[in-house]
Amino acid sequence: METGKKANVTVRAVIQAPVEKVWTYWTEPEHITKWNQATDDWHAPWAKNDLRPGCKFVTRMEAKDGSAGFDFSGTYDVVNVHEEISYTLDDGRKVHIGFFARGNETEVVEMFEAEGTHPVEYQRAGWQAIMDRFKTYAESRHRDQAGQAGSRAGKIVTFLWFDDQAEEAVNFYASLFEDAKIVHTTYLTASVAEAAGKKPGDVSTIEFELNGQRFAALNGGPLYKFSEAISIAVYCKTQEEIDRLWDALSEGGEVLACGWLKDRFGVTWQIVPEVLDIMMRDPDPVKADRVARAMLGMEGKLIIRDLERAYNGE
Repeated sequence: METGKKANVTVRAVIQAPVEKVWTYWTEPEHITKWNQATDDWHAPWAKNDLRPGCKFVTRMEAKDGSAGFDFSGTYDVVNVHEEISYTLDDGRKVHIGFFARGNETEVVEMFEAEGTHPVEYQRAGWQAIMDRFKTYAESRHRDQAGQAGSRAGKIVTFLWFDDQAEEAVNFYASLFEDAKIVHTTYLTASVAEAAGKKPGDVSTIEFELNGQRFAALNGGPLYKFSEAISIAVYCKTQEEIDRLWDALSEGGEVLACGWLKDRFGVTWQIVPEVLDIMMRDPDPVKADRVARAMLGMEGKLIIRDLERAYNGE
């Protein structure tokens, strides 16, 4: 039975591929037909996609035994390449997909309005199954295209200039993220150490990764300092993750407004709920503005529930 207010449901996946590839696999019909089905009993014989605001898309969904079939179709409201897609299904429900680049991986977050006929959890499971199939397909395609090439040519590395705390800072940062590793360390040679007034064998640089993003830390001396003009943004799925990172990074540092902080080494971080980007990109400017005002009113850590209340007009 239909109810007045539609529930918003979110599904997501982290794809081990850059956002440009993920966008292609999500939007081009030759790829859509390979992943857009929830189970092996169904397939998508064909798809059409005019990826422009005001234009239509349709994917034909059919049971392989021919017993059922339907057109999954709608009209695009917002298309920002490599960032977001919003559309309205033919039954009037809204869908928003955010593409969040994280170095060599991309998180895809899809929020849809549930229909009133089937249980919400049933619908969530079906949409998540399709998202999982997309992840499997996109990663397989990307691996096939990329091969085993491991060249560093064209790689972008964020370089962090510390006084003499590079090793301490890197070990601290690596302890906070499950997907973290130290790639390699270089040490001062005799001539460089003499010019810098340090000892040969002291740590010079440490290259490391946090959640797939490559950084390098330099023991460069006191000449340059960090500022808020450059910050590291971490997008979090849950309030628990926000709380954990906020507490650890702000200890001995400085709490700033709107989810920003400085850690004890002077590096500025933004600890951001990923749902914030989705809500701020909502095609309804009133909803987006309510969220913006709620965020601007938060003196320190961002609270997901308060942002969601603002988004829903509560």
